[in-house]
Amino acid sequence: MKKYLEEQFLKTFQSEPDKYLSCGGRFEVLGNHTDHNHGLCIAATCSLSIYAAIKKRDDEHVRLLSEGFGYFEIDLTDLEKVETEVGQPAAIIRGIADYLSDNKYKVGGFDIYLKSEVPAGAGVSSSAAFELLLAQTYNVLFNSLEIPLMTLCKAGQFAEREYYGKMCGLLDQIGVAYGGLIYIDFKDIANPEVKPLRLNLDGYQFVIVNSGGSHAELSHLYKAIPDQMFEVANVFGKSFLRYVDYEELKKNKQDVIEKCGKEAYQKAKHFFEENKRVEKAYKAIEKNDVEKLIKLINESRESSTDLLENMCVEGKVKGSPLEACRLIMKASHQKAGVKINGGGFAGSVIALVPKDELRNVVDAAKEKYGKENIHLVDVRNDTPCELI
Repeated sequence: MKKYLEEQFLKTFQSEPDKYLSCGGRFEVLGNHTDHNHGLCIAATCSLSIYAAIKKRDDEHVRLLSEGFGYFEIDLTDLEKVETEVGQPAAIIRGIADYLSDNKYKVGGFDIYLKSEVPAGAGVSSSAAFELLLAQTYNVLFNSLEIPLMTLCKAGQFAEREYYGKMCGLLDQIGVAYGGLIYIDFKDIANPEVKPLRLNLDGYQFVIVNSGGSHAELSHLYKAIPDQMFEVANVFGKSFLRYVDYEELKKNKQDVIEKCGKEAYQKAKHFFEENKRVEKAYKAIEKNDVEKLIKLINESRESSTDLLENMCVEGKVKGSPLEACRLIMKASHQKAGVKINGGGFAGSVIALVPKDELRNVVDAAKEKYGKENIHLVDVRNDTPCELI
């Protein structure tokens, strides 16, 4: 990969790069729609990665060429938000630079050539991988790797929310940045607790299947999930469900339903039950109990289907994540663990499949969705780092 990046960088910028970087995507093992209410999650950095060749410049210009997305150049002399950049990659670069500069870190210009194997729309957060790779570029070229990982994550989140114009939590950035399998507690949402986990997956394989479907018209559905959870929390005088007593919620079920509706109550119930599953999974992983983890993953899928109702849109199963889950369970003879990967309604699912059922699952999924939508993924243990 380094040789290829060197050749392409030289062809694009007529000079040799200083450094080479890589950054993985991420996938969600457990903890669907819990982070925004200060909940718990288990995530993993993904072996599907973005690679880059970078070179420091003597001015404040950034020149970027990304395969498949084209070339652009921006001037970082002024780090204020540029309205015409909203929704564009340039907004991410400028937003990260602004955040780091405000936090007393050095920023400057650079040339960068990017090649990504992180597929868009597969639920492995290509946007967060892009953000963390750029944040790490500033870290490597200007700050001698002195910027903490959480600061890099917050820089990416800030850029995505404030400059790019897309609301997001910190889950994706943390999942991309920390490497390996991790437990995240969002109780202090400004400074989440991150714990590394170790799991022997010999005999098992993670598989991502993209069921297709666009997220473009679904923003109102994603927004409704946290909004309804917040509404239930407010019934108990709290801003977030994390600070509501679950027993009190159950005891006051009818009152909550009258004030917020049945769907809101069900979503709140999912939040508490999903947090319990994360805690059980944490203990199972400590014991290297993969079968228990698979059971909990399937329970999460059932909760997403019955309570969150984010496995399909308006009951339309064809082409939905719910359809993909059912296909994988059937092909694996009910031995896999499979759930939504990301916000839901459309897009991808993540499955943990015993290797003796892997061929059955892959063949069935390829026949249904095409080989380009099937990804065998491993846990990447590296943080965003230099290629050796």
